[in-house]
Amino acid sequence: MLTDPDFGQHNSRTPPEELLIFAVLSRAILDLFGPVALASNKAEGKKSRYEALRFLTDHSGAWAKRRTELCDAIGFNGDDVRARVIRVLEGDTRALDVYEGRGSLNQVEKARELWECEKQARADAQTRRKVKPKRQGVRYMEARPKVMALLDRPRTVKELSDETGFSDGVVRTVLNKAIEKGTVEKQGAAYRVPDTPVAATAA
Repeated sequence: MLTDPDFGQHNSRTPPEELLIFAVLSRAILDLFGPVALASNKAEGKKSRYEALRFLTDHSGAWAKRRTELCDAIGFNGDDVRARVIRVLEGDTRALDVYEGRGSLNQVEKARELWECEKQARADAQTRRKVKPKRQGVRYMEARPKVMALLDRPRTVKELSDETGFSDGVVRTVLNKAIEKGTVEKQGAAYRVPDTPVAATAA
């Protein structure tokens, strides 16, 4: 009994659920830095390595949440685990010295290559979110003569848009301004230049 630190209660033994979590985390480390021996083919192996990378390094989202939950359950800090893994990916050769299975981690360079690709993809995605493409507007003075030149007979907005290549909105702007000036008149759904002295003068 004196050799048993828990006096028969065995509280020092790791609960099965914690052992399972340790196994999950260890598997992720091995999938990222070691050979993906359990994969059925090369594509499956790449997928396993990529998912391990996301699980261990994502700052937010579902992968990060799951990592945090598992680490919390065994008293680990999920952010510390992430930071240590990233140190290895960034070139630190000693950050995983505490890992018992470090002898199996013989694919560190592949993991680093994947990490560089993932960093670039994340940076590109962030840039796309920040920089919204500017809409190239059509100047009124550019659109007006092309629209007006087609009004020798009644035409609808759609017809004018199709023939000039301008959007319906641009065509309507030209037509509305022309109606205000009296140089265009509307006949039902169609528009035309009226046979009046005003139109002749404006032309």
